[in-house]
Amino acid sequence: KSSPLSDSTNLASSIAETDLFAHIKNLMWTTLPALVVSFIIFIVLGTGHVGASAAELHHLAGLLTPTWWTVVPLVLLVGMAWAKIPAIPTLLVNVGVTGAYFLLNHNMTTLADVLLNGFKTAAKNDMLQSLLNRGGMLAMMPTVIIIMLALALGGLLTEQKILQAVMMPLANRIKHGAGVITGTIVTGIAANFMIGEQYLATILPGQLWKQAFDRVGLSRLALGRSVEDSGTVVNYLVPWGVAGSFAAQTLGVPVHVFAPFVFFSLLSPVFSLLSAWTGIGIKKRDA
Repeated sequence: KSSPLSDSTNLASSIAETDLFAHIKNLMWTTLPALVVSFIIFIVLGTGHVGASAAELHHLAGLLTPTWWTVVPLVLLVGMAWAKIPAIPTLLVNVGVTGAYFLLNHNMTTLADVLLNGFKTAAKNDMLQSLLNRGGMLAMMPTVIIIMLALALGGLLTEQKILQAVMMPLANRIKHGAGVITGTIVTGIAANFMIGEQYLATILPGQLWKQAFDRVGLSRLALGRSVEDSGTVVNYLVPWGVAGSFAAQTLGVPVHVFAPFVFFSLLSPVFSLLSAWTGIGIKKRDA
């Protein structure tokens, strides 16, 4: 939600036509409160519950032998992001450096197999295998298919102007900033449940409400934050959503079971609405 390399963060900033890092900075007004409250709730709920023992974790740590090289991609990633280098070049450079290092000890055939089928460790530890034996482009195909279907449905809804027909008259009638932000958040949540795809749930509200933000004198940064707080994070709460389906497949837990515990996704729209109606953290449009 707040990474300069995140697709949704770059998309929201682009739709709102704002500087990426100014957008990320402005996100903190709602992101940090939602994060802190979620953290506190998880501490309270986790008190008294016992997970993995210290012995198991020490045993797992003994199977891992990190070297100085493991820090290089992370430092490179953070450094390029700090230098405000765009996401795609940053990712390509990291993929290239990591791939080159991999080829020092493996051949191109092995690298191609890892890219296609994912990594497979030779370690016999079940926990380590469950952590590392994953990935690859083929493993992403179920999610890619859901994205394709969601985009197709979104294309139909966009072409038929269903959301526009419902929300545009409302957008044109609202005269104050808090109402415009509220409308954007409601549209983003509705788009998530109607389409199931977070990209379109970011694009459509941004396009629908952009002129309304200008009309009431709000900064486009407020628009970008509103679509992030609704279009991006709420998708994890949608059983037929791309993000929700991915999380369900990865965790082996149905969306309706884990959704009540996704506090960050539940709280982000709440803090966005609180910000809108109190005026805290809301930027006005420059004259």
